[in-house]
Amino acid sequence: MKTLQAEGLLAILYSGAMILSIISLTCLTVTWQHWEFTLDVCISVNCGCILYGINTFSTFMGGDIKLCHFGVYGLVPAIVIGLCLGLYHIYRCCINRGLDKPRVMTYNENSRISANDRVVVIGPKTRIPFKQWMPSAFCAALIACLSLAHAVVVTDGFHKTCEQYKRGLIQLLGSMGREAHVIRQRLACGAIFDYMDYLQPDTNNFWRGEEINTGVALQLAIVCTWLNFFSWVIIFFLCFIMARKKRNTLGEKFCCC
Repeated sequence: MKTLQAEGLLAILYSGAMILSIISLTCLTVTWQHWEFTLDVCISVNCGCILYGINTFSTFMGGDIKLCHFGVYGLVPAIVIGLCLGLYHIYRCCINRGLDKPRVMTYNENSRISANDRVVVIGPKTRIPFKQWMPSAFCAALIACLSLAHAVVVTDGFHKTCEQYKRGLIQLLGSMGREAHVIRQRLACGAIFDYMDYLQPDTNNFWRGEEINTGVALQLAIVCTWLNFFSWVIIFFLCFIMARKKRNTLGEKFCCC
């Protein structure tokens, strides 16, 4: 793969990762703020997070607020780095540097141009090939690890809340026998969160307003955060491959690629 092609692909990947991170962050923020005061029924700690909710004998409470803080703010580095490097590679790929200094075209014996004629050629300036592949790969590896942790926390927290609310829904509806079995074994998490949107009562003298589609918002956040992770993995391998190619071509030390 040529350097210019690699930079064009990096521009797409960085921009895509940034957009996916923003979508995931936005969806999680909306659901967190919508449910925070309803789920925060703890006395000494803030437990208003929609992730890792817990069903008790009398109420349903959310998870530790720090989990939602990580879910929202954990993607900020990916957004900032994706924005900066995406704009950098877009600039290098799409914007010309202007005109180079005029130069005289060389001629040979078979040329129709006489020795007394001078042809001035002006072309666009050529860019220096991108060389910082290994630092880019190292940065991508760090962001990929952070994105993986974020994706795991959001996904696991979503399913834990779903499983806990199934128990709360059985208590709320007074379900028994096969009806309880259907709720516990057959209803998908999207349907469980639909019940939560319409049946979970408000608490703390707080009215949470119009219903939102909590299940869809959280599932969209999960899909986007996993796609963001895979984008950074591809960026890492692309930069690593280009670093090895540069080392093999120029014979430089690997740490200096």
